[in-house]
Amino acid sequence: MTQAEAPVAENFDHHSPEFRECPHQTMAEMRSRCPVTRSTEHGGFWALLDYQSVFDAARDDDLFNSYPSVGVPASGSPFPILPIESDPPLTQKLRQVTLSAFSPGQAERWRPVARRMVREMVNEFIERGSCDIVGELTTPLPAKLTLTMLGFDESKYLDWVHWVHSMVHDRTHDEEKSGAAVMELFGEIYKHMSERRESGDFGDDLFGRILNGHIDDVPLDDTQILMYTVLMMLGGMDTTSGLTGNVLYAMTQQPELRQALTARADQLEPVTDELLRVYTPTLGLARTVSRDAKFHGASMNAGDRAILMWAAANRDPEVFPDPDTVDLERPNARKQMAFGVGIHRCLGSHLARMMFQEMLGEIIERIPDFRLDGEPERFEDAGEVWAMRKLPIAFTPGPRLAVDDA
Repeated sequence: MTQAEAPVAENFDHHSPEFRECPHQTMAEMRSRCPVTRSTEHGGFWALLDYQSVFDAARDDDLFNSYPSVGVPASGSPFPILPIESDPPLTQKLRQVTLSAFSPGQAERWRPVARRMVREMVNEFIERGSCDIVGELTTPLPAKLTLTMLGFDESKYLDWVHWVHSMVHDRTHDEEKSGAAVMELFGEIYKHMSERRESGDFGDDLFGRILNGHIDDVPLDDTQILMYTVLMMLGGMDTTSGLTGNVLYAMTQQPELRQALTARADQLEPVTDELLRVYTPTLGLARTVSRDAKFHGASMNAGDRAILMWAAANRDPEVFPDPDTVDLERPNARKQMAFGVGIHRCLGSHLARMMFQEMLGEIIERIPDFRLDGEPERFEDAGEVWAMRKLPIAFTPGPRLAVDDA
């Protein structure tokens, strides 16, 4: 049998251009054949594709370990990314270092800051009547807010974005470029670490919390501080933009979706879960099987890799009828797993929801007639994050608005 003739599950490669172009169709076809299936690509791995298997695996940290890597293949990072690439009980202790900074209440306290940033960014292009909405809004807003929370210089956000995007999207097809970006990212974080220590004031911002972090009364070491800060960057500079870009692109293709969201422009919180369900940016994250076991009918061996496909679970017709349709009144939309589930549920989920709502609300209010103005471009690799790199749009020009009124 040639590779072209092989079943889709056997040669399934989530980093391939073919998968990037139609991930949901590919995963739906695989799920219909066998919801827990195995691919021979990247050294071999399991793909979990239905809601129940993904849910069960995400809550079984004893069988499905997050250490040493949540990527297939494993990321090129020399150290585990924390806390996401750790296992209990260490995971809970690491999360406790920053947990209070990401509470629902804290997300709401940052909302006015995000709203002012969004207004400033839209002011910069609204009079032109065209822009790359990803490059000029959905990427800079989460990046700048993340840097502000950390106490870093937000004006250098493009450097951080470049390093993060290369680390995530280049690692399987341009290891040299990705590796260089990782080293620059590490170097910049170490520089901030040294500067804070030399100043004698760690600060009361997010980076200060990490610098002051302890596990069982033992201070975090430099590597732990480094990799914890890396996760803050990864979470803040890729996935929120990915969700927003996916939704905005869908709005250019589906007039009924645009109309429905426009009618709810001041009530986006109740519909956010359904949009997360359908336009999930993080398609899946991996685990390592800790022991020989039978799981949902599959015989897994110790050391096997398994990807929990959040996006496939979110479109499982057994849980979400007519799963490819956006139903803003869907009663069980809150069961979506775009942020994961279990102990590793995304730390910044409340912040991400808030930023998404602020960006989408401002766009609907100020450039409601936006349309495609050129070819959109996705990141080459959708293995972990399925997102737009560029989304050129045109719209009726409008006036700048006072930022203080935001």
